[in-house]
Amino acid sequence: MSQIASNPSKPPNSLDPYYKPMLTESIQRFLAEYRNGVTDFSNFGSIFSRLLQIVPDPPLQIIWFYSALTFHTSKLTNHHSSKRVVLVKELFQLLTSCSSPCGEVKRIAALAPVIYELYHLAVLDKKLLSTEVENLLEGIVSYSSICCGGGVVIEEEEEGLTVSGSGFSDVLRVWMVDKCSGGDELKVFFPIVSDEVRNLIRVGCGVGYLAGVVMCEAFLLRLCLKFGSGNSRVELEKDLHNCAVQTINGFQSFWFLDTFLKMLLEPVLPITSLLSYEDGVLLQEVLYDVVIRVGYSFLEPPRVIQLAGKHLKNLILTWLFVADTAIRSVREKGNQTKAFSYINAFSESCLPSQLIKWVTNQTVTGGKISKPNVSTPVALLGWLLIVEEQGVRVFDPDITKVQAKAAICKSRVEYVLPELKPNGNSLNESPLFSSAEVREEDKFDGDLEMADSVDTAFLVADDMITTTATDGTRKRKEGIKDEKEPQVKFVKHHFHATSVRETCLPIGNDDGFS
Repeated sequence: MSQIASNPSKPPNSLDPYYKPMLTESIQRFLAEYRNGVTDFSNFGSIFSRLLQIVPDPPLQIIWFYSALTFHTSKLTNHHSSKRVVLVKELFQLLTSCSSPCGEVKRIAALAPVIYELYHLAVLDKKLLSTEVENLLEGIVSYSSICCGGGVVIEEEEEGLTVSGSGFSDVLRVWMVDKCSGGDELKVFFPIVSDEVRNLIRVGCGVGYLAGVVMCEAFLLRLCLKFGSGNSRVELEKDLHNCAVQTINGFQSFWFLDTFLKMLLEPVLPITSLLSYEDGVLLQEVLYDVVIRVGYSFLEPPRVIQLAGKHLKNLILTWLFVADTAIRSVREKGNQTKAFSYINAFSESCLPSQLIKWVTNQTVTGGKISKPNVSTPVALLGWLLIVEEQGVRVFDPDITKVQAKAAICKSRVEYVLPELKPNGNSLNESPLFSSAEVREEDKFDGDLEMADSVDTAFLVADDMITTTATDGTRKRKEGIKDEKEPQVKFVKHHFHATSVRETCLPIGNDDGFS
């Protein structure tokens, strides 16, 4: 075990055959000695210290194991409670030092043990340690923002981490030796993300994805700790909003946004051990508001030119689902004014146009495809379902197509489809792709229940979208005369035969997609 192998031609996260045997033997030795009451592991920790000095871009497993040896030695020899946050701060400094030869994304991913320890400190004593933990989290967020300062970049995926057979899960057991004996190591080590996020780590993920998980955990933990500030509800909501916007704009990270947006699609955020149900609902509402209103200027050309088109397309698609959920959530709570403000913010965002440009740039379209005029998430999702039927692979994986159809079926306003006159009207002119909410603004009375009597069912198959109404149209509200109501007939409509082929948009070269 005293021999240190170094081969610069090996990929930086590869443990076979150079590092894995040494790491496996060292982990077994550490666990045995820890159970026997040993408190000083410097005798073989020095081997990994020399290894980190030799290897120009050390694997995360090596960084984490060496830092675990150092941390456990300090922890076992310093029992005073006042030292707990100090030890984690020293761990943060150690990990930043050990990962300094690595790329920016790996330097962020290396901080996972710090978040793990801070989470347990926050759960252990929210009131006594919250200020110290929050200050350290602020430093971690600032450090991550500096690492992300070069712009939105997708890290090369050959730096893969496979949980099984790479020493990854074994290293996690070293970190959790004093907290967990069995069970799901990933759930314990990454406590502030959803099961879906953890499952992607379990099957194998890239360093970039892991960095996004670390940033997301730091982000949510920092927001949760603000609930102990003693501020009024109004001040707390404002503080949460400002902190969230500042952090998102500071990170400017694709992987962070990808993880964060996917978690917002879950029924509840994975913070139940940190916040009450009511506080969790408030935080989710604030985050919906932030996601709708934040500018995302870092995702606009030319800053996003290094981000592959497929990655950006999938990110915006997830954002569409979150935006639709946010709009529907405030409507269900009766806040129609906020619903309109969300729709306006959606219309002004740069992301829908980015997604439309991606669609129009696909070679399968031959440079020609109908250009939609959409102002709601559901309307844009409907257009995407139509263009996918024409051969553009938009929804990948297929589950997102199911989610899109479900969003359309839940909509009670956008997809009440009037009969189109047989004069070749394009999708631009079709009421399907103009906002029903905009039409209601003229008579806005706090009521968006325009389609109360209409059961809307959509089927996107065989080139057809079918819309049915149970009893035709009725008055929106008592007291509105019949002559003011538009007479609408709901029919089957074949888009391929009419409007889809009418209005064409040429391929452009300035959209930032590749």
